[in-house]
Amino acid sequence: MMHNATAQHDSPTRIIVIGAGAWGTPAALQLQDRGYAVTLIERFEAGSIFASSGGSSRLWRLADTEPWRARMLAGTVGAFERLGERVGEPVFRHTGMLWRDMPSLPAARAAIAAIGIAHTEVPADEVGDFIPGLRPDGRDAIFVPDAGVVLADVLLSRTLAAFIAAGGTYLPQTEVVGVSTAGGLATVALAGGAELDAEQVLITAGPGSGAILQSLGLDISLTPYLEQVVYFGDPLQRPPAPDLPALFDGPTESVPGIYAMPSGGAGYKVGLDTPLRPLAGGTLGDDLGRAEVPERTEVIRARVERDLTHVTPTVLDTQVCTWTDSADGDYVIGRVRPEVTIACGDSGEGFKVSALLGELLADVVTNVPVDVELMQHWSPERFAADAPAKTGPSAMGRH
Repeated sequence: MMHNATAQHDSPTRIIVIGAGAWGTPAALQLQDRGYAVTLIERFEAGSIFASSGGSSRLWRLADTEPWRARMLAGTVGAFERLGERVGEPVFRHTGMLWRDMPSLPAARAAIAAIGIAHTEVPADEVGDFIPGLRPDGRDAIFVPDAGVVLADVLLSRTLAAFIAAGGTYLPQTEVVGVSTAGGLATVALAGGAELDAEQVLITAGPGSGAILQSLGLDISLTPYLEQVVYFGDPLQRPPAPDLPALFDGPTESVPGIYAMPSGGAGYKVGLDTPLRPLAGGTLGDDLGRAEVPERTEVIRARVERDLTHVTPTVLDTQVCTWTDSADGDYVIGRVRPEVTIACGDSGEGFKVSALLGELLADVVTNVPVDVELMQHWSPERFAADAPAKTGPSAMGRH
């Protein structure tokens, strides 16, 4: 990806970024560092329980079933390193990850091998050698040693602090109700009637993106969901859980898939690879309930007790957050007006590319050439003709 933080461009000087999440905050810092006057607007607070981007960690699996995605994920390594250097603290950690899912395993193995990502073939009865305590179930796996976790809370807080320190303007608790364009300017309408003008607007509003896009006359299918994760460990120990690698354990005929990862002092984090429910109304609206669903907690706890025997199956905490699926499970990124760029449809996998997307989105907004293949896959124009038929939420490894 082409990137030059010191280059001079004939691009606008005022840029508004809507959404201080996994994509918007790194993009805002990139743009501010390149000499633009950036305003970052957030409906809640960065890391709020109502946002898509809370919690201590996110799975960074560095593997995929498609070669182009695997190549893109390989590019996140350098991006995370650059962002960590910029904010003065590492924002990701190599823990290794085990991928166990029969339908997707051959394609994932071939995709990462094609671009040279190191991995180890793991016979079914040896999975416990890579994740101690993991119950063998007859399925082979692969282990990717360089995969791991994004330190989500660190990334958001340190990147936002760096953005403000660099002179960026941060407007939390500020709801955007629409965007319009005229005369070479974009106007951002706020709840309460105020308006802000800029030469460029970047929309990274997560589950709130749909309503904003509609104000521009864009009808892009986005389905926000609620997801619940549970943190496990021994509350009398510090840290409460062993520092195990991350895990993607695909579904079988009898049980749903799970994903799991170390989260330091928070415990070992585990979630089902299936959402709690769609967000009522298809956007944030007034659907702000984030209460734990005890039945889901118990399903996950029983799975940990059965399959992850080195983790104490004591619930330390739960978290309910949102993610937004696109019609085909891929990101929707691109310029939709001369003054407006959109980035939405994280499909539950936004943080694993947050640093890379920060650089790419800053390039798109400021007209720096970007990876052509990625933009072809992610372009909003793919929905202009026959939009793919959505049959349910996107599942990990099953694009």
